[in-house]
Formats: sequence, C-alpha cells, structure tokens
Amino acid sequence: MSSAKSMPIYKKFVQEGIVKYKLHEFMEKISDKAGFHGVEISSTPIRDIITVYVESPGVMIGRGGRTSKRISDILKEELGIQNPYIQAKKVDKPFLSTRIVASYIARRIAKGERYKKVAYSALGRVMAEGAKGVEIRLSGKFGSQRAREERFREGVIYRCGQDYIENVEYAVKHVLMPQGMIGVRVRIVKPGVRGPDAVVIKEDEIERIRERIKSEMESLSESEVVEIPEELEGELEVAGEVKEDESEQAR
Repeated sequence: MSSAKSMPIYKKFVQEGIVKYKLHEFMEKISDKAGFHGVEISSTPIRDIITVYVESPGVMIGRGGRTSKRISDILKEELGIQNPYIQAKKVDKPFLSTRIVASYIARRIAKGERYKKVAYSALGRVMAEGAKGVEIRLSGKFGSQRAREERFREGVIYRCGQDYIENVEYAVKHVLMPQGMIGVRVRIVKPGVRGPDAVVIKEDEIERIRERIKSEMESLSESEVVEIPEELEGELEVAGEVKEDESEQAR
C-alpha cells in the first residue's frame, strides 16, 4: 500500500472530502441538542482544530470539557484524526440558520408539542432576526391516517434563478414519531437582499438634476427677455381703448 506522501494529489483531495463529509455528518448528529449550524477543520503540524458553530456552546463542550473529550476519542477511532482539538463557537443570530431552525422544530415536535404552534413560533423568531422571508414545510402524519403537507410562509421566497442560488439557505430534518416519520424543510432568505423587483430612488441623482435646472434658470440674462417695440405699444393701447368702448356699449 502506498504511503500518504506518494499518494496522487487527486486521491488526497477525495480522501479529505470524504473525511470532511463524515465529520459534518457525525457532528450534526452528536450536537443536535446544542443547535448545530456547521463545522470547519483546519490542520496544523501539531493538531487538527475542529471548530463547531452551534447555538449553545456550553452543551457542546459539557461540564469540565467532558463532552468534547468524549467526542475527540470517537473521532480518533472512527475517522482516524490523530490529535483533534474541538472548540465551539456561538452563532450570532441562530434563527437565521436553517439547520438550527429545523432542529428546533424537530426537537419540539418530538416532545409532543403541536406542530402549528411550533411552526408559527419559529416563523416569528426568524423574521424577528431580520430575514426577508421564510418558508417551513412539514410533511407526515399529524394525527390522521393519511400523510399530508403543511406550509407556513412569511415574507419573500425565491425558488429559482440566481436569487435562489445566492440568497436562499435550505435545510432538511427528520423526526421519528409513533405514527411515522415527519419531515421538516426550512428555507430562509437572507437579510438585506434586494430583489429584482425592488424600486430604488436615487436621491443623489435627483438632487443633481435639480441643481442643474436651477443653475440654467439663473443663467438666463435680461437681454434674452423679449422687448415690445414702441410702434406695437401704441397699437396695443388703441386696441385696448376700443375694447373698453365696446364693453361699455354692450352694457
């Protein structure tokens, strides 16, 4: 078997990708109660630093670091990471993360809470964080024999095109209930997104046009004002007197 140094570069990339995928899958499963958002791994000559982004870092680390120590031992055995160091970081706005929102809904449904109450609660908290739009879709059996899908929406949701690729975050979570599996799908449109139908008023451009019009009006000199010749002034006075006489006769 060839050593790691003589391994072709493409095989090394594939192997690293597999390790990252397994690490993400494992950390998502083990840190579900902490509100998992994502994981990053950076290798140094001394150790491999694994940064986990969660809603509650204290749950991830555990009392006295016991939970993180147990996770490190599992990573050594399962994924072959020789010297892992786990650190947990808190997500600034957890309810803008679709993974955290999906886990939040799944946990509360698993505890027996009504799905509509849970969905509307999550909907309000996501919009309160500043999201432009959110969609929650729950599918499964909700106390009936036949499965159905329930949708909860607020704000704007993009479903195709470049706006969907760049501005929409998507996550799926499943929760096993006595009546069967319930699927939770969450879409969130990031804050500060300006859609293609947005109207933008350019105040600077309007002010520039106003200043230009004002300067043009002020540049008009008195010489450009049309003056009435003296001959026409006399004719206009006679015409005015004739009109006055005709109005008096009409009276």
